[in-house]
Amino acid sequence: MSPLLLCPADLETYLRDLPVAAAVLPRLQMLLLSDGTYLDEVVELVRFDPSLAARVMHAAGSAYYGRARDVTSLAEALALLGMREAYRVTAAFAMSRFLNTPLRIYGMGPAEYWRRSLACALVMEHQAPSRGLDECTAYTAGLLHAIGMVLIDRHLRTVGDPGLLLRELPATPLARQEQRLIGMTQAQVAGLVLRRWSFGAEIVVPIEFQFEPARAPVPHAAMTTLLAEARVLTQEVVRTLPPTGAARGGEAAAVEPGSLGAKILAIEAWLR
Repeated sequence: MSPLLLCPADLETYLRDLPVAAAVLPRLQMLLLSDGTYLDEVVELVRFDPSLAARVMHAAGSAYYGRARDVTSLAEALALLGMREAYRVTAAFAMSRFLNTPLRIYGMGPAEYWRRSLACALVMEHQAPSRGLDECTAYTAGLLHAIGMVLIDRHLRTVGDPGLLLRELPATPLARQEQRLIGMTQAQVAGLVLRRWSFGAEIVVPIEFQFEPARAPVPHAAMTTLLAEARVLTQEVVRTLPPTGAARGGEAAAVEPGSLGAKILAIEAWLR
């Protein structure tokens, strides 16, 4: 038995460091999927985290949306963005403090991991309608699909060899290496975390089965297949982006306006 096994008690310890804003997302998703939701309900929920509310207001008045002016209230910001766009922006901001982190065990810097998560979310959102799937649900699953890596990285740096490095290898997939070391894959760890956050099965199940989409329960098979395919497309999107520092300069101009890459760069600009 591996001495590095990850147990529920360890996860509870690591979860104490999670951002408060993470608790907003399941409730916000539920509100946006409901036909009877009023704007003031969303305002009250986002106001739960003042820094999150400020970021949303900044985004709503940004040049990306063709306004480049000050937005003076959260209600105005949400009305300008619209419910669906408000969720996309809010989810990105809410999770940025958690996903914008270096994963030393995986050899990934914070920008690489964040871009991978955000790109997967945007790919999922873009392709969901053609498959009859909800865009909001697809975006959330894509954004959170690799969240298990954060907890595994934290665990192995705490109890393992600081020099340990996990890499995707043709003969030994990353999930198999994780399973051997800690007794779970990143997908399984993500499932535990997201259930702890009260996300529904429509988000949790596709993430849990992302490495084995053929085994996903039938009600969630289409979303799981989309996530498995989006993970591959995400790598192509991220490769087209300029390095983080260059994204502020001339190289960013080479990214096609309106493309997924341009959306990623815009959100990165809001977060600075």
